[in-house]
Amino acid sequence: MHHRYVIIGGGLAAAHAIQGIRSRDTEGSILLLSRENHRPYNRPPLTKDVWFGTYDMERLPVFPDAFYDENMVTLQLRREVLEVDTEHKVLWDDRGESAGYDQLLFATGCRPKRLFAQGSELSSVRYFRDLEDYLDLEARLDRISHITIVGGGFTAVEMSAALRAREKEVTLVLPEEYPLRRMLPRDLGEGVLEYLRDLGVEVVSEETIVHIDEAGGFVHARTQNGNDLTTQLVLVDHGGEPQSDLAEAAGLDIDDGIVVNEYGEGSRAGTWAAGDVAEFPYLALGQLMRVEGSDHAEHHGRLVGANMAGAREVYTHLPLKWFRLGDLQFEGVGELNARLDTETVWLEPGRESVTFYLRDDIVRGVVLCNVHARLDWARALVQDARVMNAAERSAMVTQKV
Repeated sequence: MHHRYVIIGGGLAAAHAIQGIRSRDTEGSILLLSRENHRPYNRPPLTKDVWFGTYDMERLPVFPDAFYDENMVTLQLRREVLEVDTEHKVLWDDRGESAGYDQLLFATGCRPKRLFAQGSELSSVRYFRDLEDYLDLEARLDRISHITIVGGGFTAVEMSAALRAREKEVTLVLPEEYPLRRMLPRDLGEGVLEYLRDLGVEVVSEETIVHIDEAGGFVHARTQNGNDLTTQLVLVDHGGEPQSDLAEAAGLDIDDGIVVNEYGEGSRAGTWAAGDVAEFPYLALGQLMRVEGSDHAEHHGRLVGANMAGAREVYTHLPLKWFRLGDLQFEGVGELNARLDTETVWLEPGRESVTFYLRDDIVRGVVLCNVHARLDWARALVQDARVMNAAERSAMVTQKV
C-alpha cells in the first residue's frame, strides 16, 4: 500500500509530526510504524512523578486514541522496519509487508548504550528507557530490596532518588567524580552528589562494573578497581545512542545521528529526521548538534512534519534539557558542555542559581536551578551571543525578571 507520509518511530517526535503534517495537509494518508507495544507516550514521568504517586499513568499517552482516527493515521505497533529503498521510495517490515511513500520521516530516537562487562547479558542487568522497562521494574520491585545503578546520566540520578523514595537501598556506581560530569561544572555536580548522599544513596565514584554473575538469588559484581558488591538488580545508564542504522543502510548521511538541514531534510530525496535521532543545525550556536529530550522532540517533530507537507520553516527553537532531583529542578539551553568556561551566580546558596557556559565571554549556554521564570531570558542570552564581562552577567542575574 502507498502512503503520502510514512513515519518510522513511536515517540514524541513521531506523534507531533502528525500534528505538523495535518497543519498543512488535512487529507494525505499517514502511516506510523512503531516497534513499541504502546501508542506514543510521554517518557519523562517514567523516571520522576510515577514513582512518587503524583502522576496518573492514564496521562502518559501524548494524544488520546481518538486523535489517530480523527487525523486518519494508520497506526501499526510492534512493527520493525528492516529495509528502506530511498530510490524507489518503498520499505519493508519484519512481517514481510511493504509500504510505498512520498515522504518518509525517521523518528527512531535512541537506544541505551550497553554495559561492557562479563555477564552483562544476564536477566538481572536491565536498562531503563521506555514504558516496558518501567513496567518490568515495577513488577520486580516487591521482591527487591537493593538495586545498583551504573552510570551518571539523567536516568541514573532521577532513578536513584525515585527508588529511595520507594524505600529501596541504592548503590550508585559513577564512572566519573560526580553525576552529569560532561554537563555540570564541579560546584553543581558535587551539589547533586551530596543531595543523593543525603537521600541515603551509597555513591561509589570513578568506578564501573566489569564482571557480573548470579548465585543464590543475588547478583555479585566486581568493579574495575577490584571491589566486590552484592545486589539484586543492576540498572544501567550509560546514556543513549541514535538509532540510525536503518537510515545509514538506506544511504543517508550519518554523523552523530542522521544529518539533516535546517528544515529537517535528510540527504536523500523525500527523507526527513526529527527528534533524538537527528543531527541538525543549531543556528543560535552555529554548529551541528544532536539533542535528546522531550522539548526538542516535540518542537522539532512538529516543524519537520509541517515541512514534509510543504512548509519551509527553519528550526530556530533552542531546546530545553532538564532534570529534577527532589525539590531541585535544573533546566538548560544552548551548549551545555562542562569543558567550556563556566560561572555560577547564586541567588540563594544551594537552592537557586544561574550557571553560564562561556567561550570568549560569549554566553553559549545557561543552566538554571529552581529559577524557571528565567528560561526565556536564558534563551535570549544564548540567541544574542554578545560579549559580556563577569560584572555584567552577575548584574543581569540579580536583576528581577
